[in-house]
Amino acid sequence: MDGKTYIVESYNLDMILSVGYRVNSKRGTQFRIWASQVLKNHLLRGYALNERRLGEKGLAEIESALALLSRTLSAHQLVSEQGRGVLDLIARYAAAWRLLLEYDENRLPASPRKPVSPKTSFTLSEAREAVSQLREHLASRGETSELFALERSNQFGAILATIEQTFDGKPLYPTAQERAAHLLYFLVKDHPFTDGNKRIGTLLFLEYLRRNGLWRESDAAARLTNHAVAALALLVAESEPAQKEMLVRLILNFLEDNDQ
Repeated sequence: MDGKTYIVESYNLDMILSVGYRVNSKRGTQFRIWASQVLKNHLLRGYALNERRLGEKGLAEIESALALLSRTLSAHQLVSEQGRGVLDLIARYAAAWRLLLEYDENRLPASPRKPVSPKTSFTLSEAREAVSQLREHLASRGETSELFALERSNQFGAILATIEQTFDGKPLYPTAQERAAHLLYFLVKDHPFTDGNKRIGTLLFLEYLRRNGLWRESDAAARLTNHAVAALALLVAESEPAQKEMLVRLILNFLEDNDQ
């Protein structure tokens, strides 16, 4: 080394692409051919982001890459109108791709990213009152049977006690999200009622979320849509017992904020 200090200029990638696509010269044409091929390869090969890296670094990185690709490909007409529509879908549902990847690789987080301490719980009488109100509402619409909400022995009370259970002085399920997820799973899968387990389980799951400040996100939007709630209950009902941990992890991920 000669001991000299060099000042190296750096440029924003957006600026480089913008200038490169406007220079009217042979070199500019070469750049456009090269850049277009690289960008298309990124799109076709999953944006050249290693899946493990995505799992470790989170969603922000892929969202940044998606936003850059979407802006560049659309601005310079490298994709058709239909292609721009696909890019928009990819960018809008980036969280879904992350969730599906983690599900496929069996590495869904076992605990919430933003744990919330339980603020309140159900007493058996409170839970029964909520179920009674549901039964009356559904009966008025002709959507119940005579067996709806008929308890099987003491299973209902045992499930409510289970989510509050401790081991060696520590809560077995320390966060409100974990308790809500297990409440839904146990109420749907263990059949504590002769009829109506999915509907009752869903109601008490949502009520537990509401009581613990998890029903709505920070922007006041409902955390789960009607279809998402129904899908979770059906997934639990149709799952095998060996899939319990995976189902609980899936429910926990549905309880994350949409911006994560």
